[in-house]
Amino acid sequence: MLSYDQIQNIQYEKHINRIRNGVLKIRNDESLNDLSFTQRLRLKQLHISNCHQISFQHAFSDTCSQFKADSCEISNLNGIEQNKQLKTLFLYYNQIEDLSPLRFIKSIGTLSIGNNKIKDISPLNQLNNLKSLQLYNNNISDLSQIKDLFFLETLSVNNNKISSLYGIQKLKCLKDIQAENNRITDLCGVQDFKQLYKLYLSNNQISDVSPLSGCSSLVILQIKNNQLTDVSPLQNNIQLKYISMQGNFITDFQAFNQLQTEETLFYFGSQKQPSPILILTSNVIKTIFTTKINLGKIQQKHKLIQERLSSFIHQSKKLSNALANVQLKLTNNFLHYFGVCELASQQ
Repeated sequence: MLSYDQIQNIQYEKHINRIRNGVLKIRNDESLNDLSFTQRLRLKQLHISNCHQISFQHAFSDTCSQFKADSCEISNLNGIEQNKQLKTLFLYYNQIEDLSPLRFIKSIGTLSIGNNKIKDISPLNQLNNLKSLQLYNNNISDLSQIKDLFFLETLSVNNNKISSLYGIQKLKCLKDIQAENNRITDLCGVQDFKQLYKLYLSNNQISDVSPLSGCSSLVILQIKNNQLTDVSPLQNNIQLKYISMQGNFITDFQAFNQLQTEETLFYFGSQKQPSPILILTSNVIKTIFTTKINLGKIQQKHKLIQERLSSFIHQSKKLSNALANVQLKLTNNFLHYFGVCELASQQ
């Protein structure tokens, strides 16, 4: 039987020639479960995928700043705290429940631990250099456990059991929040996010968007499949360029008359080919009266309505201007009236 040192030498010889610019990538190696040999390699980055039951004891050299281990059946993080130089850590698609060892790695700036079995995220509250945190597809219900991550800019908690964003309102640096497919009912505290640029809240139970009126930097809002009826609190968010609200109970469109800029009304697309879009499908809209809204394309699955809207566009060609690229999607509604003043359309 081979000794421990002999096994480590075999692993060392096996992988040393795979290193490129300080980066070692190992995939689909069922024999790999001990990473001690990597201490001798002076790596900058170590990427492991589809290996089995990895142990972190004596796993890193002091030069390694990025570690990735996905789909490796990891359940125990003991030993990972030995690397005090880690700045980027990816551990998604594993079986992790206990994050306690991570609290000692103060250098981490980016952490991705989606698709695990995590409930308690309190150990992360000590990682005060975190800027990006991915926690999607876990069992998390309480975000107040990370209330002191004051430099956090990006937070992804899609597919968890969160009922409120309250508790993280002091995280003033947040620019991007993804909290879709949760149990969120209220947005209390969100008004304090003055730097928030993107907000994804689809598939929750939200009925009141009034706190969003305080988000003065919000540009992208996705809030499909909630309980919205009134979106008038958004009328002062003039910086909004992309709104997606399918699958709500919206009956009044007038609030969106104020949501326009000199360049575009709603924006969603590449920088080279901008495609402004306003999506309001699957609501209960019956009447729309708009002023100075620029429509390039209207999607409404109802023959009579299509003819009526086409007529409005045809009659308004003389009013067309540079802002003629907005797409208005209204499928699956109950629209029977469309009043337009100064409607511009594509030729």
